[in-house]
This record gives sequence, C-alpha cells and structure tokens, in this order.
Amino acid sequence: MKPSLLSGVGALALVALAGSLLAASPASAIEVYNPVCPPAKAVRGIPLAATPALDRYDKSATVSISAGVLPAGVTLTGDVAKRVPYQFEGTPTATGTSTFTVKATFEDLPAKTIDCTMVVSATPAVSRIKGSDRYDQAVQISKASFTEAETIYVASGEKFADALSAGSVAGVHGAPLLLTSAGALPGGTQAEIVRLKPKTIVVVGGAASVADGVLATLKAAVPGVAVKRIGGVDRYEVSRNLIGDADVGVPESSWVYLASGANFPDALAASPAAVTKNAPVLLVNGAETKPTAAETALLDGIGASNIQIVGGTASVSQALQTALDTPFVVTRASGADRFEAAVAINQEFSTASTMYLASGLVFPDALSAAPVAGEAADPIYLVQQNCVPASVLQEVVRLEPTEIVVLGGLNTLGAGVEQLKAC
Repeated sequence: MKPSLLSGVGALALVALAGSLLAASPASAIEVYNPVCPPAKAVRGIPLAATPALDRYDKSATVSISAGVLPAGVTLTGDVAKRVPYQFEGTPTATGTSTFTVKATFEDLPAKTIDCTMVVSATPAVSRIKGSDRYDQAVQISKASFTEAETIYVASGEKFADALSAGSVAGVHGAPLLLTSAGALPGGTQAEIVRLKPKTIVVVGGAASVADGVLATLKAAVPGVAVKRIGGVDRYEVSRNLIGDADVGVPESSWVYLASGANFPDALAASPAAVTKNAPVLLVNGAETKPTAAETALLDGIGASNIQIVGGTASVSQALQTALDTPFVVTRASGADRFEAAVAINQEFSTASTMYLASGLVFPDALSAAPVAGEAADPIYLVQQNCVPASVLQEVVRLEPTEIVVLGGLNTLGAGVEQLKAC
C-alpha cells in the first residue's frame, strides 16, 4: 500500500510542477501569427504604402486571398519558397469599395483568416497658382482668396526671413501677404493693394529690406491708409517685434512655433499649423544653446506656455530645447529631411479640404500662401521640383482633400508634381 501511495503522490507532484513551469513560461515564448488587412483607405493613382500581410514574419507561412478580390491595381506579393515576405502593394486604378478575405496557412498551426474592406477614393482635383514672377505669384494668391482686406502685410520678395515671420501673423489676422522688391513697389502689387482697399498696411522689415520710398508709394496708392513699419536690427528682432506688436502682431498666445531663421522650409511648413492655434512662428538662431533675454521676454510677454519646435537638431539645437523645457512644455516635429519634417509638422491636421504643395528648394512662390492656407486650416507640404515624396502622397490618403493646389510655375514645380508623380 505504501509504495503505491507514494508513487501516486509523486505523480501528482510532477503534474503540479509541470503546470507551474508552464504557467511561469513568458507569453512571448508562444508565437502567434495573424494575417492583417491592407490599409482601409487608398486613393486612385497614388501608390499604396507597402503593408506586410502577416503581423510577424513566418518563413513557412503562405498568404492568399481566399474570398473576394483586391482593388484593381493592388496586389499581394510574396514567395514562401524564396523566403520573400508577403505584402500588399501596387497603385489603385479604380475607385470603389472592395471586400475580401486574407488567409494565412501555416506549417504547424491552424490556418487563420481575416475579413477586410478597402475603399479607394477619387484622385483630388489638382490646380496650380502661378504668376509671371514672385511678386505676381503673391498677387495671384491674393486674388484667389480675398475680395477685400482691412489689413495687408508687405515684405521683401528678395529675402525670405521677414515674409516667414509675417506669414503666420498675417494668417492670424486673416490678412494677405504681398511681396515687394527693396527699392520699388511692383506695379501689379500696387494694383492689388488698391483693389483690396486696406485701412492698414504693415511693412515687415527694415529700410535695407523695404526702402522708405516703397512706404511713400503705399501711402500715395491708398489715400488715408495707415502704413506701419515693423523693423529691427536683424531678422530675429524683426520677428520678435512683429509678434509682440499690440495691434498687428500676436500679443497673446499660449502657443509659439519656434523655427530657424537661417533657412525657409521649416518655418514655411509650420505657418499654417501655427495659424490654426492662433500662434506665431518665431524665428531664432538655431545654434543658440539657450534663449536670449529678448526671446524670453517675448515668450513671457505674450503668455506662451507651449512651444513647438519645428525641424531637427541641426536646425534648432537640442541644447536650446533643453533650456526651454522649464518652464515651457516643449515638443519637436522633425524628420530626416525638410520634406519629412513638413509631414511631421502637419500631423496636427486630421483632415483638410485643400492641400498646398510648395517647393522645398526655393522659397518665393509659396510665401504668400502661408496665411491663406492657415486661415482655412489647410496644410502646406514641401515637394521636389518634379515629383512628390512618397510620405506626402500618403498624406493625401490620410487627409482626403478634395483639392490639391500647386504653388508656382513650371520652372519651380514641374508637370510631375501636378501629376502627383512619386519620387
């Protein structure tokens, strides 16, 4: 009796021990593979972002469409024999809704399926705003957006810094931004100002950027108009003075966007996003390791509590961000290059009726679009001269705009951009 009793107890102990070992095994030791659907949304003519068909790669698994069909132009690729992972790719060629079932067959696990739906929308209408030169470009943007304007901002079209500072501020005020040469007001710009019948014209920049003679021409063009210059010893002081102005600046804002004044792409892309928060874009020397006394005074003076840095650490240093972390809440939107940085900045937009495409290589043609886009809560993306980065095309899918506006003539942005050709 005793031996059999001991053997029974021993067996129970072994079972208990085995159970405890299994219970102690980490969940990660049990590998789980599942088929996945391709993106639920797509746009006709825009390449699909390649999507794995399994949540984890299994070299012995095969994936297939067991019911229904994929949208025209979309394919499921992969080869188990050649160890090529399965993924969805291609370019949708027709609009509509497709339903289908993705099936994964495993060597040592039961097959699994998932039901999917994919909606392919029509390609947005693409238009272009172009002028005969940078000054006429600004005029054409103004004509497309304004029938009149109580306030107009004017900045140099030869240098980008002052116009970058003016873009977000003009957008907050719902005003157009026009460009001038340093020594003389272009005739087309003058005619547009007369058409808009402003009560106030704000000239952004010192006399080296916009000569006193231009201010005299502005005063003569519109009888009774108030012409106000916002200047400074450099582009950074101009930016601060404009933002802090009680009448034509943004003297109160909980948000401030911080961008390098040494180059144009980050500040240009940031302006519409800033306008949606009634916030200005402040230009800074990105190499600074801490804010200057003047910058701190401005941030405190307008009541800023949140700072959005735009661009990577090569544009605005990590040391400056660290120095701003107290007392502000500081975030950064950046990317591998100026095109990706603009995509990161525009993640704040969850939808948009219009997307603007601007050159990421030259500045003049897009400067005046910043306030227009911002007031309408529409983003500006940067593109190459004759193609659109893949990440920007995926933003078309995400935002579902009904219109895409290309900014500038064919010398600035070629036919490939208008055709939404992928880079």
